[in-house]
Amino acid sequence: MKRLILLLASMLLIGGVTQAASPATVTAASATSTGQLNGDRLRFAYADETGQRLLNPEGDGKKRYAQAIYAPGKIADVRYVKQQKRAEDSNGRQNQWNFDRDAGELYAVVKGKIPGNESVLLAEKGAFQGHEFLNYKPLSKGAFAKGDIAGIEKAKKRKVAQQALLGQVSKNLQIGLVTFERKKGQKPLASLVLKTESGLLFEDFEGNDDDQSTWRVDDGGTIAPDMFKILFVTKSKAGYALSYEWIGEEGYSLTVLQQNKTKFRSVMHGYRYAAPV
Repeated sequence: MKRLILLLASMLLIGGVTQAASPATVTAASATSTGQLNGDRLRFAYADETGQRLLNPEGDGKKRYAQAIYAPGKIADVRYVKQQKRAEDSNGRQNQWNFDRDAGELYAVVKGKIPGNESVLLAEKGAFQGHEFLNYKPLSKGAFAKGDIAGIEKAKKRKVAQQALLGQVSKNLQIGLVTFERKKGQKPLASLVLKTESGLLFEDFEGNDDDQSTWRVDDGGTIAPDMFKILFVTKSKAGYALSYEWIGEEGYSLTVLQQNKTKFRSVMHGYRYAAPV
């Protein structure tokens, strides 16, 4: 029972089973002129084993999506195939092994293929109008400079315990994961940090006192760089936007963020349930 409660709490914390757009409505006209992303024009999906088919579990059959965006900032054209029904022998997992049994909106990759079981962001035509997709490079090692760490500690009023870069576009545009020291009375805290030429942007993850499920179910009290994947980084008049996947024992949390002056605004969340059977 405790495990079930933790799983439900984790899913609510990271966006829930269903995909949710930001409450704010952005008109097509304003999106065109300012680059503001509208979560209603985006949905997360995942690839089958071949990487040639995609399934949107929350699809409504309206054939709205024209492109699939996947790490690190690659784009593939897609076409709608059909609305797929859930099979009686489905195990409820949203992964490549249960792909043909899961329910959702089925799309085909028009040319080529993407990695099997990959999370992708489906986008309507024109959803990213005014955006430049930047050449983001994932990194297996690297760290923020001392000056950047000083700025992070000043902004959060907490000392950094651990930090690592996830990747970068340039030395002036980097993304990393930072965990902070914890004093008595403080909650565990980690942040996804976007360093830009004009400052720092934070996506904060506040944990709890359960040392076995601090941030996610069964995480062992650990949050690490290899749990994260950046799907894309873009720039528009509104600022920077990015999407990240956070891999946990029970599934994949997916988020799109966009800069709103000195902070991030949440454009949308998604979730893929993929706990071991």
